[in-house]
Amino acid sequence: MDPLTFPYAKQSINENDAEAVRQALFSPYITRGKDVEEFERSVADYCGARYAVAFNSGTTALAASGFAIDVNRHDRLITTPNTFVGTLAVGWHEGAEPIFVDIERETANMDLALLEKMEPFQSTRGRSIYLPVHFGGIPIDLGRLNRMISDPEALIIEDAAHALGSYYPDGTKVGSCYDSAMTCFSFHPAKQITSGEGGMVLTNDETLFNRLKLYRNNGIDRSSPKSETYPWYYEVKAITGNFHMNELQASLGLSQFKRIDSIAAHRRELMKRYFDKLKNEKGIRLVKTQDLEKISFHLALLQIDFEFFKKTREEVMNKLKEKGIGTQVHYIPIYKHPFFAERKTDLSSYFPETETYYKQCLSFPLYTDLKLEEVDLIVEALLGILNNP
Repeated sequence: MDPLTFPYAKQSINENDAEAVRQALFSPYITRGKDVEEFERSVADYCGARYAVAFNSGTTALAASGFAIDVNRHDRLITTPNTFVGTLAVGWHEGAEPIFVDIERETANMDLALLEKMEPFQSTRGRSIYLPVHFGGIPIDLGRLNRMISDPEALIIEDAAHALGSYYPDGTKVGSCYDSAMTCFSFHPAKQITSGEGGMVLTNDETLFNRLKLYRNNGIDRSSPKSETYPWYYEVKAITGNFHMNELQASLGLSQFKRIDSIAAHRRELMKRYFDKLKNEKGIRLVKTQDLEKISFHLALLQIDFEFFKKTREEVMNKLKEKGIGTQVHYIPIYKHPFFAERKTDLSSYFPETETYYKQCLSFPLYTDLKLEEVDLIVEALLGILNNP
């Protein structure tokens, strides 16, 4: 299959990145070395958090956060249905029950006004674990969410896989963990920066920090006083797995992270170009945010009224593909997937905004190497397809 001229997402690798990986490859340690530690420290300092733990993927980071709080089958995972399935890694395998909250269409994020009407989620057993997803890079108002929650046992774990480099409405950086127990990032190639695959959890809680490290390293604990006498001694506190980020991944991630602000700024300019070119087009809706300058965009999200244009989404996607333009759908609502749908009745009617969004959403090319004039070509191709009977 011929590569697309403009894929919806791709990594951006420069010579500094390549040299960083080369140096890591020929260093004494290619796993569990200094680059991982420096990457963790750099991200934590940038975001304003005390601790960071790197993992081999964003999904693992989310699963680790659930382990850190000892999630169990009595807990409730309160989140959006408009997300990648990895969000549920926080507690699905432990039996925690998801409770979905419909989205608001402007940002496609969880509707906090609706959630406020649903509060409080309290019962005699289990905790409420709130899993806000900062969709496409646009953070929800986490301070507002925190103020809404009346249950002192409730916890907030942020799925910030899309939002490295973004700011909350109050001006603090995503990842500061001022209003949450933990924040989870992803470094997949489609994200703002990449380590090939990778993830990270940030927290200000030392107990959670130690639990995260335990999860990453097969549940092994070397802090026993016996280790001082017997250097080989360690204790296994839980059966988890080996989820380390290696030095090759960390060296790439660290090299890319050094330019996170310029990457975020360029992606904002690309999004402004999309907004400028499409803002007056009937039948096309763009995501809205109060302050574009606070957003580190992961996705170029459009909502297209395909019925208005008398087109199907697959028809538009295929014609764009013929022109070398890649698009994607973010996301199929969680409740529509077989693993969830087979154990529940049809939930579509409970989430009208999610349903409408899903029918109309389409993600367009957005990546660091994309040029402003190339956005013009993409928009021209889209409008030509939509307006051609």
